[in-house]
Amino acid sequence: MTVYQEKVMEVEPFGVEKIPKEERHGKPKQMFTLWFATNLNVVTWFTGFLGVEFGLSLKYAILAIIIGNVLGAAFLAMISAMGPGLGQPVIPGSERVFGKKGVAGLSVFNLLNNTGWLAVNLALAVMALQKLLPLGYHSALIILTLASLLIAIYGYNFIHTFTHWMSIIVGCLFVMVTAVALKNLPTIVAVSGHSSGGFSWGIFILAIAVTFSYQISYTPIGADYSRYLPENTSKLQVWLYTYLGMLAVTTWLEILGALTASLGTQTGPMEFFSTLMGVFMIPALLTIILSIFPINAVAMYSGGLAMQALGIPIKRWLSAVVIGGTAMLLISFGYGKLADTYSNFLLLLSYWVAPWLGVVLSDFFYRQRKPEFARSNGWAGILSFICGVAVSIPFMNSALYVGPLAKNMGGADISYFLSMLVSGMLYLGILKMKDAAVSVKVPAQAEE
Repeated sequence: MTVYQEKVMEVEPFGVEKIPKEERHGKPKQMFTLWFATNLNVVTWFTGFLGVEFGLSLKYAILAIIIGNVLGAAFLAMISAMGPGLGQPVIPGSERVFGKKGVAGLSVFNLLNNTGWLAVNLALAVMALQKLLPLGYHSALIILTLASLLIAIYGYNFIHTFTHWMSIIVGCLFVMVTAVALKNLPTIVAVSGHSSGGFSWGIFILAIAVTFSYQISYTPIGADYSRYLPENTSKLQVWLYTYLGMLAVTTWLEILGALTASLGTQTGPMEFFSTLMGVFMIPALLTIILSIFPINAVAMYSGGLAMQALGIPIKRWLSAVVIGGTAMLLISFGYGKLADTYSNFLLLLSYWVAPWLGVVLSDFFYRQRKPEFARSNGWAGILSFICGVAVSIPFMNSALYVGPLAKNMGGADISYFLSMLVSGMLYLGILKMKDAAVSVKVPAQAEE
């Protein structure tokens, strides 16, 4: 008997447990609008500033954006494609790889990431709402938190329906914002002044790493929004729609960010945005506010699932309330001033994603080829993960920590790529050794 199916105006009854076969529904194309709307916001825009701010010329900053997004979106799409087969979020679904303790530890990281980014996004939305309406900081914060929370409480079907319409509405508004921004921008070549130079391999690799890490930061929640799809859904279609949705929106807004970066953000993000948009300031601020709702709802929803994955006996809708309330408290006394510091902390924290991803993908693809073997205990996944993190530390380059080897490499941050490769290859090696041991043991027992 079905209890949820495609009902939109009903609170989702399921959490991290595997979705029953009779409740499976939806189509792969939903992944396009979900990921498109989720990243259709000013945070993505400002991510595009970084290459130019690091000192790259405009053309190399744009090239770094394209490379980072083309590579990073592919990994998010892989995790999304795993959703129909898992029928549950990917971290609790990887208990066979990391064991119960490993899943609990990873869920803590996932919980911190979602709660923290929700707080940062709320702070940004509050700034925009205060410029639009005569509201106090806390009044604006409460309004935005409650509005986002309503979406998250209803859950999976409501989020997909909401993001479908927001991809259209906010998409049209951002097209307008893009047109106005480019019109108000002085001639790109003249303003950037970076075209004739401003290139180093270290900074170029760092800029690629930033856009790459932005993409893979979503991978721990990648299966949250595809787990209801029927188990026989084409993995290729899920991969393709997720990939195109992410690639289209991040490349578009980040390149726009690179083009506008030459004007600087010394006056603060909202002041900069208002100056850039001129007489179109009000619809532009409205665009910012509306664009924050999808990403906030996703952070609350996935943060709630992470809380459940920790083993906390709490209903999914109530866990979303706890996450929303926690994020609101994080910034309620800081009046938004903590946003920059906390976002830097979160970027440093996100270094765990790449080695985790390496292990999960190695396990997934190896089991596709050899499902009869590949028995692993949690220690193999945890050991591979820890080794991946440890090897990458000297190569890290963030606002809070710069590794000694990153300094010697001109600022290049290859930690994400290195940790993913090391953890994935090590875990794969352990699986092969275990399978070889099983292959030797089985014939020996047969002879007896």
